[in-house]
Amino acid sequence: MLSYPFKFLSSSIRVSINPTYHEADIIDQFCSIDAHRYSTFTNPNKKKEFVFSRAALLQACGSISEIKYEGNKPVIANAFISLSHCKAGTAACYSDKLEVGIDIEVERKNIKRISSKFTSQKEVEKFKCSEQDAIQFIWGIKESLFKLHGLGGIDFKEDLDIVSFEWNETTKQGWGMAWIRKVCANRPYQMQCLVQVAKMGKHYICMASHRRKMNPFTSLRTQLREWEPSDAPWLYELNSDPSVTRYTGNAGFSDEKSALEIIHSYPNYQRDGYGRWIVIDKASKKPMGWCGLINNRWGIDLGFRFFKEYWGKGLATECASATMEQAKKLQLRRLIGRTLSPNIGSWMVLEKIGMKRFESTSIEEFASDYNLEPQDLKLWKGQMLFMYKIDL
Repeated sequence: MLSYPFKFLSSSIRVSINPTYHEADIIDQFCSIDAHRYSTFTNPNKKKEFVFSRAALLQACGSISEIKYEGNKPVIANAFISLSHCKAGTAACYSDKLEVGIDIEVERKNIKRISSKFTSQKEVEKFKCSEQDAIQFIWGIKESLFKLHGLGGIDFKEDLDIVSFEWNETTKQGWGMAWIRKVCANRPYQMQCLVQVAKMGKHYICMASHRRKMNPFTSLRTQLREWEPSDAPWLYELNSDPSVTRYTGNAGFSDEKSALEIIHSYPNYQRDGYGRWIVIDKASKKPMGWCGLINNRWGIDLGFRFFKEYWGKGLATECASATMEQAKKLQLRRLIGRTLSPNIGSWMVLEKIGMKRFESTSIEEFASDYNLEPQDLKLWKGQMLFMYKIDL
């Protein structure tokens, strides 16, 4: 089995690509259905391909003797698996936490000619690699999304939407966010998925994963939940108030559409299992702001932002405390808080929930290590950045 070829989720998903194996050892571990299927094959190449695919499943899953079938799809109880094969290639993935789909392809010379059936030029332009690679990856991503969905009836162009993509030419790896728009009785909501790709020799490997929505959690007066597309109007309104964004460095969105694009491409829930969460007033059901976590280079950052009408009422402290308890349930070990020195309200909240200041750095020194917008650096000239932490 090759080393994990993707950037994220190596602790949650096991992947096997083109494994080495001894045919007799794999056959000995077949489940009864696979043993029967194998005995019916008369074509030697078909037999070899079948054993090759089960070798990949074995290395990804750890066991293939418990495989059962839903129609023609192999499944394992209390886990998710996916399998793909092509000319001289096979890939499998397994997770007991995330829904998964995987696809392996070799270069198809005619794929550009048929690309209008499954993608658009706007989607292709998101991929900063060669056009051939871009179209190959788009096809592979959509194949993996189709397998993850698992119910058929999917139009690759209309129902599968890749909304963001980042490519590293050096590592030949990429990742992004995609949506399965198809809704049905067994899939009652649109599904956001993390998609990852790698080019390995002549093979294109694509994998999709979906983490089911986190159950909302509560504080005394509020409920915290994941962002939804319908939250775009109020998120735009929140970021349009200069007094709210004064110390954050985040400019307001140009319109509600740009706020919606941020929500659609927001990777944190699918990538990390946590993120910034919407804060809803239990009594009025109105959005009050957001509070939550984000995985930054300096650590897992606890942050919050509220409409001005809710300032001074203890809500930030209440929600930050609830977020810290949620972080414990997620088995996170340490949280970081950052705030500028004039933002007294924010650093007082961090201290109220038990965080300790461990570093004070001039904003100019911080900017030398981390990119800041020139207008923010000018606005914050001479200020200090306070860093806080708490071990959970």
